[in-house]
Amino acid sequence: MRTIVSNHQTPINIFIVDDHEVVRQGLKAIFQDEPEIKLVGESDGQKGVLGEIIKAQPDIVLLDIRISGSDGFEIASQLNIKLPSIKILMISGYESELYLYESLNHKVKGFIPKGSSKAYVCAAIKMIALGGTVWHDELLYRAIYGLRSSNEALNKKMVIGETHLKPRELKILGLLAKGKLNKEISGELQISIDTVKKDIQQLKKKYGALNRIQLATIATEMQLK
Repeated sequence: MRTIVSNHQTPINIFIVDDHEVVRQGLKAIFQDEPEIKLVGESDGQKGVLGEIIKAQPDIVLLDIRISGSDGFEIASQLNIKLPSIKILMISGYESELYLYESLNHKVKGFIPKGSSKAYVCAAIKMIALGGTVWHDELLYRAIYGLRSSNEALNKKMVIGETHLKPRELKILGLLAKGKLNKEISGELQISIDTVKKDIQQLKKKYGALNRIQLATIATEMQLK
C-alpha cells in the first residue's frame, strides 16, 4: 500500500473490538506514536459493546471477526443500522477468502490480517478515513474468482434435489455457509477433522466447486445458512 498523507485537522478516532487483550494492547501500542490517530475506546466484544461504541463516537471501529461468545459480523450489522456514519475495518488472524466475502456482504470498509505491519495498519486507517477502502489483495482475488466460478456450479446444480447429499454432508454445507473452519465443524458434528476434510472434498466434486467459498456460496443460495 502506498503511503497515505492525511488531510485531517483533527485525529481519527478509533475504537478497538477484540476479545484478546494482547491484540488490543498491541494495537494501542501502534497508535501511541501516531498523532493523527486517537484511541477513544476498546472492548472485548461481549454484551454492551454497542453501547460503548455509541458513547465513544469513533470515526472507525477496528473489529475482530471471531469473538468468543459473539460475532464480529453481527456487530457490524448492528452498527450499520444504528450508527451508519461509523466506518468499520475488519481485522482477523484468519486469512480466509470466505471471511473477506462476508466482509463485502456486510458493507464494511476493509479487511486486513492481524499480522499486518504498523505502517500498513495506520495507512489502512487513514485511507478509510479519507473515504477509501482497503482489502487484502490476494484474498480479494481469491474471493472474486471463487464467486465467479461458483456461478457456473450453481447453473449446473442449483437445488439439493439434483445432487444426492448425505445428512452429514448437508450439515457441513450449512456450517460452511456460516464461515465455520474445519476444527469448528469437527467439534459441532463430533467427527474427526480428517472426516470433515474428506466430506468437503466430496462436496466439491458433487458441485464442481474449486474451493470452500464456492461451496459456501452454493449453500447460501440453497438457503442453508
